[in-house]
Amino acid sequence: MDVAAPARSGVSPLALCAGLILALALSGCATYSDSFGAVQRSLASQQYDGALKTIEKQSGDKTDRVLYLLNKGMVLRMKRDFVGSNQALAAAKAEMERLYAASVSQHAMSFLINDATVSYGGEDYEQVLVHLYMALNYLELGQKNEARVEAVQVDLKLREIGEKVSGGKYTQDAFSLYLTGMIYEELQEWSDAMISYRDAYKAYKKYQAAYGTPMPDSLKHDLLRMAVRQGLKDEARQYGKEFGLSPTPTEGQSSKDGELVFILNNGLAPIKREKVGTFLAPPPAAFSRGDASTPAVYVTIALPYYESRLNRIAGARISAAGKQASTELMENIDAIARSSLDSHMAAITARSIARAVVKAKFQEAVDRAGQRNNDAGAALLGSIVARVAAVATERADTRSWLTLPAEIDMARLDLPPGEYTVKVELLGAGGETVSTSEFPGVVIKEAHNTYLTQHWTPPYQPSTARR
Repeated sequence: MDVAAPARSGVSPLALCAGLILALALSGCATYSDSFGAVQRSLASQQYDGALKTIEKQSGDKTDRVLYLLNKGMVLRMKRDFVGSNQALAAAKAEMERLYAASVSQHAMSFLINDATVSYGGEDYEQVLVHLYMALNYLELGQKNEARVEAVQVDLKLREIGEKVSGGKYTQDAFSLYLTGMIYEELQEWSDAMISYRDAYKAYKKYQAAYGTPMPDSLKHDLLRMAVRQGLKDEARQYGKEFGLSPTPTEGQSSKDGELVFILNNGLAPIKREKVGTFLAPPPAAFSRGDASTPAVYVTIALPYYESRLNRIAGARISAAGKQASTELMENIDAIARSSLDSHMAAITARSIARAVVKAKFQEAVDRAGQRNNDAGAALLGSIVARVAAVATERADTRSWLTLPAEIDMARLDLPPGEYTVKVELLGAGGETVSTSEFPGVVIKEAHNTYLTQHWTPPYQPSTARR
């Protein structure tokens, strides 16, 4: 692009700056994450309708439509409106698929202004988790076959990610694979269940190295039980030795009990903030002429970083009919999100520097046009506006699915068929009870799983980050 062409045509510096002024207006003064405070305040006080009302104000923004639908879907499931939640999440999923191949025009816009001008299509882990939460919605609705469809789509999406990101940390989603195995097992698709448990086993080994997430004890028992049931003696022996477990006399046999599967969506995922830096770089002219003796110029770039949200809940304890179980960590979304951003930072930084250089070159063009114009006041104004617009339009892309939890925890409790009141105690780091809630009328059926989920949102705390 020949940014100096307008100057040769005799256009005034003010006209040259018009495009940058328009870009400044389009870019806005606040980042996406800055707008989330009102939503988090509502969620912390369980005012879900208030949160939805705030989210609805974002419905008209085409570039952030995926985020609008994702956040709407998550808040609706917090309200236990699982049907409405799946409608929103399905729409988000369709929009993600439409945006999978981003348009050339949008990428050109991001190069000229900032990354946030491109329509948001979701990070890889967000594209998987939309299937996970749709499956969980179906499971709470008792629609196991519909949940199975989402489980199959998780597998397809993970294969797609694995082909696209060879050697990346996030190519498998351990908890999604584990839940998929549980769905297959309940539907008596034993071979598929065994395959999914094995895949989850491999994924959790990667999670331990990448995110510090240990393999859940419940998965260890599921692997051993399913291997025994399938007559895989060598494999069962391997798991028993690795996990320090021995098959019980009834291992692998069906039970008349049902099972309560409790899932805690704990806290909120980290929020992206913006950091801005100014540094010396070779001038634009030096890039075109290869003249290293030309004095350096100052350029400004804005980069995203993650800020964790306060979380004082370490897990939960569930109890019913005199029996109890404690949650285990299944998915550390906070760690996954941070790792995902780290993997993109080199490319984000390179784009930011290249964009800053182009903007500096445009400033040179404005300055040259001003020198050719006899109106010194207009030339000075044009130069100032060009520089202000270049800095103001350089904003980091701070978009992410902000209503995701920081982590997902799970507890499982065997119970005889019947109707129960389930007590849930949220626990602090020292094991103390922070809050208690009860869920009456939970029905357990013979040889079936009953799913119960709860969201805990931390109190809102304003960010101390400064631009």
